[in-house]
Parts: sequence; structure tokens; C-alpha cells
Amino acid sequence: MIDIAGIFRPNTPHYIRLKTNLEVYWDSIEWAEGLPNAPLKVTTLAPMSADLHYRGYSVIHQANASSPEIPDYNQLASTTQPWRDLEGYYTRYGDVRELLKQTDDRYVIMNAGDEMSLRFKELPPPPQGWVRDYIIAGDGWIKDGDYNSTYSRTVQPLPHHDRTTYDNPPGELEDEWVYKKYPDDWQTYQTRYITPKPVLNALHIEAKQ
Repeated sequence: MIDIAGIFRPNTPHYIRLKTNLEVYWDSIEWAEGLPNAPLKVTTLAPMSADLHYRGYSVIHQANASSPEIPDYNQLASTTQPWRDLEGYYTRYGDVRELLKQTDDRYVIMNAGDEMSLRFKELPPPPQGWVRDYIIAGDGWIKDGDYNSTYSRTVQPLPHHDRTTYDNPPGELEDEWVYKKYPDDWQTYQTRYITPKPVLNALHIEAKQ
């Protein structure tokens, strides 16, 4: 939710522009005026469990030719890698709660086909007359193998909140800012090394046939 109170000049037309470099489809945009004396209670929940594991790829549908892709979670299309993976270290499977405790520069590095399942403690029902909403606050980075992405063949260079540009080519892992700040994470969590060889070898065999 975005608070737009006080951002408009009095007696002028009101326009809001949302800008992004992503292909985003909106199914609704709504606004509401808060009641002046409405009580509000915020409860922050930490996950009881956070499990990283491999799942595979959902079947993808489209409502029409111009609609966004609609994944069907209940149907798997494949459990093998359909494209070239980015080479580098990823988070090992298992419990990853330690990496999700707060918003910082420690994070789970997920590969295509991975899934992270979170479980939270059940809260008692809200008091009579109250309404409860759930909001998931996410903080992270996305990088894919698109040739238009900078250094799209590797997990590196590693992101962090103070970094605004990624125009330096990947170097040694030990020279990465995130690695130097949290070296123990690469002994405990970021230990799964992935290469594109399985996909490249499969393409090579297919080409021979």
C-alpha cells in the first residue's frame, strides 16, 4: 500500500503515474480514505519454518494472446532444467530461516525450479468488528539469463543495498563485498555450485542426433 495523502497540490487535477522497467499487468488499482479514528494494529510474524527445496516448473496458460502468462501450481510441466542456468553458488536446500530474519544483505540465492515454503504460527481470530489483512514484505533482487541482462551467464556480481550499478564484470568470489562481509554464509548456506553444463550437454547430444 502507498500513502498518497498530502502529495497533491490544492485545487489542481490529480494524476498518478506508476513507472517500472518490468512487464507488469494490473488487474485492479484501488484507493481508500482512512477513517480518522479507526484503530490499527500491526503484528509482525516471523516464519516458524522456511524450507528451500527443488520443485520444478508449473504448466503455463494464457487467457489470450496478449495476456500475461498464468502458471498453474497444481500441474507440473517439467522437473528438468529447460534452459541454461547461471553459473555460480546458490543456497543449499533445507532450513533457511537464518537468512530471512531481517532486511539486510544476507539472502537466499534461488535457482530456476527452486521453491521456498514458509510456515507461520496461527493467530487467534480477530476481535468482533475487526478485519485482518496479510501483507508479505519482500526485499530482494532478480536476475535471469536473458542476453539483454548484464553478465547474464553468472550469479555474480552479487547485489547489496548500497550498490546501484553492476557494470563491473564478475571477478573472484573472495573479492565480492557480500562475501567479505558474510564469509561464513559461503561455508554454511551458499554451498550449492551450479553450472550450465547439463543443458549445454543435452543440446549438444540433441544436435548430434
